[in-house]
Order: sequence, then C-alpha cells, then structure tokens
Amino acid sequence: MKVIKNLIKRTLQVDPYSRVTPLNSLMYVGSVKHGYYIPKNYLNSNSVCYCVGAGEDISFDVELVRLFGSKVFIIDPMPYAREHYQKLMDLTNKGEDFTIDKGKFEYTYKTRKEDFNKLTYLELGIWNEKKIVKFYDPAKENYAGHSIINLQATETYIEASVDRLVNIMKEHKHKSIDLLKLEIEGSEYTVIDTIAEDKPDIKIICVEFDEFFHAKDSKYLWNIKRSADQLLKIGYKIAHTTHQYKRTFIQQDLFKELKMQE
Repeated sequence: MKVIKNLIKRTLQVDPYSRVTPLNSLMYVGSVKHGYYIPKNYLNSNSVCYCVGAGEDISFDVELVRLFGSKVFIIDPMPYAREHYQKLMDLTNKGEDFTIDKGKFEYTYKTRKEDFNKLTYLELGIWNEKKIVKFYDPAKENYAGHSIINLQATETYIEASVDRLVNIMKEHKHKSIDLLKLEIEGSEYTVIDTIAEDKPDIKIICVEFDEFFHAKDSKYLWNIKRSADQLLKIGYKIAHTTHQYKRTFIQQDLFKELKMQE
C-alpha cells in the first residue's frame, strides 16, 4: 500500500522529491532541526540575508555571519524570540557557551562578539500588508511558534505588527536579497504569494512548510505544491528538499552559474 501511495504522489507531483534538480555544491548550515542546505561558494561579506522566523533557534541565521560574513536581518515579532537573541548576545559578550536542544539534537552556538556587528534584529512579522495581526498561541507546551493562520487551532493569541516583504526591503534600501529564510508557521504560503506577485530579486529562498508537521489530512500536499509551482513559474529551481518538504529554491540564473562551477 505504501508503495502505491508513493507512486501516486510522484505521479501527481506532490512527492517531496518531485521536480527537484539537485545541486552538488551545497553545504548544511545550522542545527539539526533548523538548518538548511545552501550553496557553498555564493554568500560573502556583501551578501544580505533575511531570516524570517527566529523562535528559540537562530543557529542558521548566526552561522551565515560566522561562515560567510554576511549581513543578516533576523525578523520575528515574538517576545521570546527577542529574549533568545538577547540571551545569546549577553552570553557571547561574557565568553560563555549557549547550548540549545540539549540531548539528541543538541547545538551550541559558536558566535563571536564581532558577529553582532553584522546582525540586525527586527521585531516584526512578514505578511501581505502592513497592519497589526493576531499570532495564535501554539497548542504544544514549550513550542516556540505562534501562527497567523492559527496552524494549531487555538483560541488565545498575541498581537504584533507585520508588513509586506517588499516594503521592508524598500525601508532598508535593499534592491535585492541574497537569501531569504521562511520559518513562519504556515504564513509561508501567503508570503510566497506576495513574492510571486511582486517578484523581488531574491537569489535563494529556504522554506520550512510547517503545515507538514500539523496536518490532519492530505490537503497540505496541495498547498505545498501550489507554493512550489508559484516559485518555479517565476524562475526558481528546487535545489534541495527533505522528506519533510524543507526546501531550498535558487534563481535559475544563479543555479546555472553554480552548476557550471561543479
């Protein structure tokens, strides 16, 4: 039965590995739970990266600074996310270690004091317009992830400010972004809608499709496919995916350039 289901998924192009064009020159950056595969030889000290969704794991975000010297904007309106960032800064300044997810998925930050010169924290969410919205509480205890679309079907919420991606780019005078990370508890669908509409110049997009982890039926497969279709249509390639639909999209021109270098 499982074999038949997988065959149907591949036929309908909703299998996680459907339409993936592998790129060999990738490296894994970040913790086990919150890292991504990205090109080894693209980012540098002039690169601008937006990491949307911090929660209580910014391993990927800060390693972009440590490994490549890139300018990183961490974007998250939740109080616990800001507190996590501040704790990392304080412990780094004291020369002390900060370890998260102790146990099987343990990760210890390797940040240096000077890394914070290239980190900017924005207490803001990304949506399709500038407004104040409700971020619904998670159902799970100790789960750092509030959701605008109420992914876990709860009744309590926190209100916070959001804005459209292109507005934030304009405000910070960024005509292009080298990398965009989206870990935003189901809001990635709406943000990808805006990317398809506005077509900002974003070289690499790393997305965690969070509905996979909270799905009650197979509807999430079609939601993920629709978002992937939108990015493929405007000129992206899927360079990497996991079985949990955690994906790295790369602009076609950059993808070709990287492929030629392999």
